[in-house]
Amino acid sequence: MTPPTPIIIVALNARYSHSSYAALSLRANLGHLADLCEVIETDTNVTPFQLAAWLTERSPQIIGFVTYLWNVELIKQTAQILHQVLPHARIVIGGPEVTTAALPLWRGLAHHLITGEGESAFRHLCDKILRNEYPESPTDTPELIDGGVEDLPNLKLPYHLYNEHDLAHRTIYVESSRGCPFSCAYCTSRRTHMRLFDLPRLTAEFALLLDRGVREFRFLDRSFNADEQHACAVLDIFLSHSLPDLNIHLEIMPRRFGSQLRQTLSAFPPGALHLEVGIQTLNPDVAKAIGRDTDLNTLFDALDFLINQAKATVHADLIFGLPGEDETSFAAGFDRLVHTFDPPELQVNLLKGLPGTPIIQPEYSGGLVFNPNPPYELLFNNVLDFTTITRLQNFARCWELIHNRARFGEQAREVWTTPPGSPFARYMALSQQIFNTEGRMHAIGHKRLQEHLDTFLQQIK
Repeated sequence: MTPPTPIIIVALNARYSHSSYAALSLRANLGHLADLCEVIETDTNVTPFQLAAWLTERSPQIIGFVTYLWNVELIKQTAQILHQVLPHARIVIGGPEVTTAALPLWRGLAHHLITGEGESAFRHLCDKILRNEYPESPTDTPELIDGGVEDLPNLKLPYHLYNEHDLAHRTIYVESSRGCPFSCAYCTSRRTHMRLFDLPRLTAEFALLLDRGVREFRFLDRSFNADEQHACAVLDIFLSHSLPDLNIHLEIMPRRFGSQLRQTLSAFPPGALHLEVGIQTLNPDVAKAIGRDTDLNTLFDALDFLINQAKATVHADLIFGLPGEDETSFAAGFDRLVHTFDPPELQVNLLKGLPGTPIIQPEYSGGLVFNPNPPYELLFNNVLDFTTITRLQNFARCWELIHNRARFGEQAREVWTTPPGSPFARYMALSQQIFNTEGRMHAIGHKRLQEHLDTFLQQIK
């Protein structure tokens, strides 16, 4: 029989190959309670019954769930079972899905909700519960706890908790900063005070990970280069080790590329840097409406540098459904990016109205109406009706399957190059052809997609 575990933190990752930095950080910062805690990591293929069975075996007093839009429904269903089979356990919910507006959604399911970063708040809560100093908290009125932001110098880094299985089979996440100085209306990190981890601590921790064989690092920083000097210093940690097989994934802002940062990025071997560049829109009026400052000259200069000089692998992204941007405007921006830079991966995503963001407020302009359930995608606005959004979703799925996943070689480019034409219009036509034939844009095998692609290329030649 499994011995009782007083505290269990549950991380339901989008894929098994992912790891949960948040869960490890919560455990690392439990202080004297850390040895009483176990982290359970799995993916969303687990059933609520299976998850409840694992937890029941350990008979915890406290169960903490790290919630995201991809696992929130699974967690709710699991909580319903836990109330029946583990009535004594306190259920604690934290993560991006927890905001002050989320309180009604967790009535009858959770005892405590922690907003914000939460490491310190979770430790204090667990300490009180295990000391029997906490009053009974019925789930019909969950307690809302403000987790705030952490004082990073006092935060214990969790990298020692990555085990050998994680290093061998899972993506390793790291962070060098928290918060974001920008104010995008759709983002949960907007206008949160940006704080930097101390460089000596990062240097020591990253060196240990490198010594343990880690070669792929994915940074969680929302705007890695918001502080250029800090960004360069962090990258210098990796350059100082001169390892040829490094892969470093960063999310960067194209507006901040000074000479020092350019020199540092150029020092990496070709392909070592995988950079996610948030573009969202090339329409300056739309960018202004969502709180972004899009200087197209600065943007294009940064992309040209990253692709042609730094030799980085660039993953750009655009969002459709932004307030004020109709299909014509979006198509023009998409075509301009593809024709100018032909990035190996251009993510096309539908706007989401995440809880706690300004864009979901009734007073926000644009006639935006979102699905109230995860993943909170836009249903329609004043320039795109539901039918148009459905077509754009099919287009995005077609682009992802045929272009971004790089499974069809040069044929993916021939869709718009032979003969020359609009990448948006061609892939829109291809997506409609596939959808009209298959009746769906999911669960289509590679062979069948190849047949559709061959047929389409013959038609346009």
